[in-house]
Amino acid sequence: MSADDECVRMAASCGIFSLCSEPTLRRICAKATRVAFPKGRVVYHEGEPQTEMLIVAQGRVESTKQINGQVHQLGVASAGQSVGANHALRRDPAAVSCRCVTPVTAFALSADSLEELLDDRPTSREVIFSLSKEIRRQAALLQTPLLEQHAKPTPYFATSVAAALESFYRSAMNSLLNARLTGQPVTTLFPDMGKQIPTRVVYINGFKGIRHLFERHVDADDYENPQLVRLAEAVAPGIIMTPVSGMLEAFNAGHMNPEPLSTRWMRGFLPRALREVIFGIGLNQLSDYFEERIPVDASPAIKNAMGSMLAGCVAGYLSHVPHNLSTMKLMNPQKRYSAHMQDFIRHSESRVPNTIPPRARYMTAAALALIFPRGLTIRTTQIVGSFIILNGTINSLKELDAEIMTSSWWRR
Repeated sequence: MSADDECVRMAASCGIFSLCSEPTLRRICAKATRVAFPKGRVVYHEGEPQTEMLIVAQGRVESTKQINGQVHQLGVASAGQSVGANHALRRDPAAVSCRCVTPVTAFALSADSLEELLDDRPTSREVIFSLSKEIRRQAALLQTPLLEQHAKPTPYFATSVAAALESFYRSAMNSLLNARLTGQPVTTLFPDMGKQIPTRVVYINGFKGIRHLFERHVDADDYENPQLVRLAEAVAPGIIMTPVSGMLEAFNAGHMNPEPLSTRWMRGFLPRALREVIFGIGLNQLSDYFEERIPVDASPAIKNAMGSMLAGCVAGYLSHVPHNLSTMKLMNPQKRYSAHMQDFIRHSESRVPNTIPPRARYMTAAALALIFPRGLTIRTTQIVGSFIILNGTINSLKELDAEIMTSSWWRR
């Protein structure tokens, strides 16, 4: 296949030229130049004047945009798609940054050539029809796939304030949940807060900081399986912060488990690690995922709160079984995990009618213990509230600079 024929074939599936006739496509391709870029090359930088557009023939080009300090992926252009078409004619500043995630071969059409083509009335009519279709398609963008979100700015000061505020809410909800699981009355809502608050500050900064660390130093597209790398990046903060979570749980349950702290913090470690992985993905990736999908006319604060609420519902529900197991192991370390699970099932049997056969009744109770366990509402409410407090406070205070505030205070 000749270069002209390849260009015509690619341009025919390109949004801005998709409704053009073959004669028009050949006129367009006669003015295009074949170009090649290596993997990792940024072909357009956001804000710089757009002097050409590309029709991708081979490879993939990622488009990203900074919104409120966070980088959002708008899409990935592959063979038969255009890059930079919306701003090339008037040489407007590029609305997005475009980076080659693989080696790329494309056909470049300069702004001058595009202007000359559009001076022809039949050509311009066909391009207008095609462009209206492309604009409708792009209106549905700004929906980064899960695990591919870029981290928002999370300065240490804002994150620490958020964690300190949220620690009181979390402690109270944990005390209520522990009472619900054990059947014992609530003795105190805020045990050992002098230890809980600084530990919680380290814990939340760990989740946010590890995510930023990976983003700065790990490029998933450099690896053979980028999706597996992104999954590892999402899972790692929860695993790394599990020991800190163990300390928090030990402080929160010290009045119920008389074991020394050096022993108590390790109780329920395995299910707690799974719970922390779910918490971390919910706090970081899921919150951003849902926030991007809230209608664009909503205020940033409402979008942030709704995204956090939806992520909290998902993370809270999925983490209820590992949370219950880790909590009961902490409260009753002498029992095996299987014995605790049997207790959950026996408790659920009270919700199953006695009229059904014993085996079916047991299986139904086991399903209820997994799907609708004790404390489900409290646990989900806890995570929803935590995400809203954490993400909302960080989002509100992210512009504050702790050093500037400190220097301003001392100048008074």
